[in-house]
Amino acid sequence: MVLPLQKKIDAEILFMHIIITPIVWAKLTPEQENLFLDKKSEINAVKANLKDLVERAQAMGISANKLLVYSNGAERINKYVESEKVDMVVMGSHGTYGFKEHMLGSNTYSMLRRTNVPVIVIKEGFEHSSIDTLVIATNFREETGKSFAQIENFTELLKAELKVLYVNTPDHFVETNDILKIGQSFLDEFAAYNHEINIVDAFREERGIIQFAKKTQADAVAVITFGKSDLLQYFSPSVTENLIAMIDIPVISLRKNTF
Repeated sequence: MVLPLQKKIDAEILFMHIIITPIVWAKLTPEQENLFLDKKSEINAVKANLKDLVERAQAMGISANKLLVYSNGAERINKYVESEKVDMVVMGSHGTYGFKEHMLGSNTYSMLRRTNVPVIVIKEGFEHSSIDTLVIATNFREETGKSFAQIENFTELLKAELKVLYVNTPDHFVETNDILKIGQSFLDEFAAYNHEINIVDAFREERGIIQFAKKTQADAVAVITFGKSDLLQYFSPSVTENLIAMIDIPVISLRKNTF
């Protein structure tokens, strides 16, 4: 999915791989590398894979580059995202069971909690090559307006349909007329186009998003997350992580006021 997506939005792509090494690999001589033949073989395989990815991208007319990072296990991808001035990150998740950090992968887990750039998480085995319908779940709070506009622009680049969703839960219950009034005011200020406001009642935000995504046969879901210090966490990082674990389609996570 990544290459067709990048081609559609005409973006440069950086293929990055972080590999755990027992020592500072970059300082080893060729002779010393031979003392760790298994790791050397793994590194060679990663290099070959990165080279293949770059060549496949370039064959599609996509500007591409690669970056292999040797790590002792403490390295975090957000450091390189900042240094390389990356605008968006695409990452994978491993499955649906186990602890969140294991299910997402430590780097994906870290990115969702720390980065200020949008993160697209794609479930292992997802095979669709395009996003034609994108659902954005929002609570229409003013501080999410810039992030909403970013998703709207992204949807326009994809030539996709954007569906606006409000999940009404018992903990944050709002009457329908009030939701529509608040939502329309939000869209008048931050949206470039007219959007229908869809409302789903559910016990939890994740359940409502999943139900609506299935009903509309959405290809991806976007959520705007709030930091831990926010007293009214409607979409906290943990909600996003739960959603990724429970849904099969890609999830786009954005931090509020990051653009």
